[in-house]
Amino acid sequence: MGAESTINETEQLPLVVNPDILQQAILYKINTRITARGELVFPCVPGMLNHYLKSIEQLFSTLDRPLPAERREELSKLLATKLEQGYRTSTASMLILQYESVQPPETGLACKVIVTTSTVGEQYKSWVDTREPPLFGSHPDAKLIAIATKLGNPHQVRILDVGAGTGRNTLPLARLGYSVDAIELTPAFAEQLQASATAEKLPVTATQGDILDPLVRMKPARYQLAVAAEVISHFRDSDEVRLFLAKMCDSLCPGGVLLFSTFLAVGDYQPDALVRQVAQLSWSTLFTTQELAAAMEGLPLVQISDELVFEYERHHLPAGAWPPTPWFSSWATGRDVFPIANGRPPMELRWILCRRT
Repeated sequence: MGAESTINETEQLPLVVNPDILQQAILYKINTRITARGELVFPCVPGMLNHYLKSIEQLFSTLDRPLPAERREELSKLLATKLEQGYRTSTASMLILQYESVQPPETGLACKVIVTTSTVGEQYKSWVDTREPPLFGSHPDAKLIAIATKLGNPHQVRILDVGAGTGRNTLPLARLGYSVDAIELTPAFAEQLQASATAEKLPVTATQGDILDPLVRMKPARYQLAVAAEVISHFRDSDEVRLFLAKMCDSLCPGGVLLFSTFLAVGDYQPDALVRQVAQLSWSTLFTTQELAAAMEGLPLVQISDELVFEYERHHLPAGAWPPTPWFSSWATGRDVFPIANGRPPMELRWILCRRT
């Protein structure tokens, strides 16, 4: 009786022969059989939230699975939370949006948002595994050698190399007769450096550690020269710069000198939050001259010189040693942050030389 009633009701429905309506029905049917699966991977840069959300919406629309209006705000809040979480953890954090078609007859997409992260040390470890040495150049920094030679008899000068890498500066200094203590964040680099020094019987002590770690301490008033090349570019804020400078003041003898490189804004340029986030992502942490001065305020340091790293090294390194690496020129001129071909980015890597009073 029920089946007979259903047939009768169906026979009473109007017959559909309109091609457009039939086409829509066919498309709906096929869409329930089409599946989509994939992922989008974004750097955890909070300032890019709206751009990322727009990219996701465009992708979903292209897949004929538009993001429902009522879900947009929900997704936006989730992305904002995850981006901030990842960025606070590490500049290497990545946000991954995984999407997959829901089960038919529904036609939407199910999404999952996760954050992955790695440390600077882990990233540099991958360099050891995937890149040919020398990883940071075949010659020591020309500015460093020039400063060291002014300090007198190498056998009476002790040097601290912070962020020593595989020994690009440490080993040449030790070969000249300087005693060098090296601190390196990446275990693989520290091990390689110590092995190289031991093989050559050089006066080098390599220690694995983070200079910003309160437990990593140097003997006070021990060094006539401290150097930190390509180190501050990994720092997160000016508080870390001040902590680093304070530690250097403790480790330097009165009259000792500190040489470090850092990215500074050019002129009156004031980087916004997004620029600072992308700079950190690019291992090019950026400060203004005012921020650097504030980090030094009250410390027993007097700035002696401020020079452009790119120009100094280009003019003083041996011809065959320039550029130190294929990536150095772009990085040192700020083009890893602002890939501008026909102009100068408003940031530069500078050599800052200070004397401990």
